Amino acid sequence: RDVTGVQTCALPISGHGGGRTGAAALAVPRPRAPEPPYDLRDPVIQLEREALKLAIQRPALCGPGFDALGAESFTAPVHRAVFAVIAACGGTGAGSGGREWAGQLRAAAPDDRVSGMVTELAVDALHAPGSDSEPDERYAEAVLVRVEELAVSRRIAATKSRLQRLNPVDQQSEFNRMFGDLVGLEQRRKVLSERAAGAL
Repeated sequence: RDVTGVQTCALPISGHGGGRTGAAALAVPRPRAPEPPYDLRDPVIQLEREALKLAIQRPALCGPGFDALGAESFTAPVHRAVFAVIAACGGTGAGSGGREWAGQLRAAAPDDRVSGMVTELAVDALHAPGSDSEPDERYAEAVLVRVEELAVSRRIAATKSRLQRLNPVDQQSEFNRMFGDLVGLEQRRKVLSERAAGAL
């Protein structure tokens, strides 16, 4: 805990930039192309926000499933940054929820945008179905499985695109390796689809 009494997170130390430490050294994935608009009407954005809201508001419901997703499972750069902050603070297993957890995440945020997003996600209502709209473990699992399923689908599309550019004769070893990866991804997507259906 620092002098203000807020528990701080152990952030990774950057190997560049003169040995910077603290929030500035937090490795956040950077987009190479211009960042797409952040559209709250986008169903994927809504789903990713729901997963992050669960991790901030109800981390106990997430189990290890959220932490296993990885930042690459999120499409919005600010969502990947929030995931990275949660991971740097020990993941959902270290979170108790409530103001202290949200404050810990805000303190670890690399910039005002990520800090503001943590605040927004900490107070935004969860959209659990039912009369009381209270999320439970089954709802959390359905959200997290769906996030992973979409991420796997994007990896399948990217792998297929790369395969189409390979010559199966001249690049047989690479082609066979990527084809094996594709088969594994397709099997993973099928499992996730079945789990998502069972969790609803």
